[in-house]
Amino acid sequence: MNYQKKPNHKFPKGNDSYARFLKGLTPEEYDAHLEERRKRKSMRQAMERVQNEYQDIWISQLHNAAFRCLEKAMVHGDPVAFATVFDRIVGKPTQKIEMNSDDKPLPFDDDLLGD
Repeated sequence: MNYQKKPNHKFPKGNDSYARFLKGLTPEEYDAHLEERRKRKSMRQAMERVQNEYQDIWISQLHNAAFRCLEKAMVHGDPVAFATVFDRIVGKPTQKIEMNSDDKPLPFDDDLLGD
């Protein structure tokens, strides 16, 4: 998969925009901001602990699911399993097909064929 997280930083690195933001806060807003940061940090740490704890189980289950899907495709000839194996395991092609809207639609009967 070619997934890349797009950075969405309110305060880009290399300048003092965050410091200016903090200076513009009232003491109550500053305390609320720090409390929100503490909550986000504790949530991030808790999710990281869960991820590390169950990582082996998730990886083994993903391998089992991929094997079952491949088995369905090869043994049973399931077309949906073939598409899933190709899209998820092999990977989708990067080439895009562009559709032009100026093409005429296909005629529904022979009278519309013309010359």
